[in-house]
Amino acid sequence: MTIGDHIRKRRLDLGLFQRQVAAQIGVDNASILNWEKSCMKPEIRHLPAIISFLGYNPLPKPKGFSAQLVWTRSIRGMDRVSSARFLGVDPSTLARWETGRRKPFGRHLDAIKMLLKTP
Repeated sequence: MTIGDHIRKRRLDLGLFQRQVAAQIGVDNASILNWEKSCMKPEIRHLPAIISFLGYNPLPKPKGFSAQLVWTRSIRGMDRVSSARFLGVDPSTLARWETGRRKPFGRHLDAIKMLLKTP
């Protein structure tokens, strides 16, 4: 089930029009249409509002440290640059952690623990 499927089901359950959902999420009507038809996926920055609208997180919680990093920043609506800034590292360093090419250590582990706390 895609995020668009979750949105459509919730919208229909609530008896809302796409334009009403779009206003709640903060996007235009075409975005809701495209997500529901699986033509496009929502941008990361819209995920917090989508989760709020749905009342739950439709993204399955991943296993493994690298996937957990990507998942957590995604549900917070953070791109790699803003997440790296939060962690006090270069975006390329975060990319290496997210792809499993490197493991964080030292002071960065404490910052990552703060990021991984689910909102």
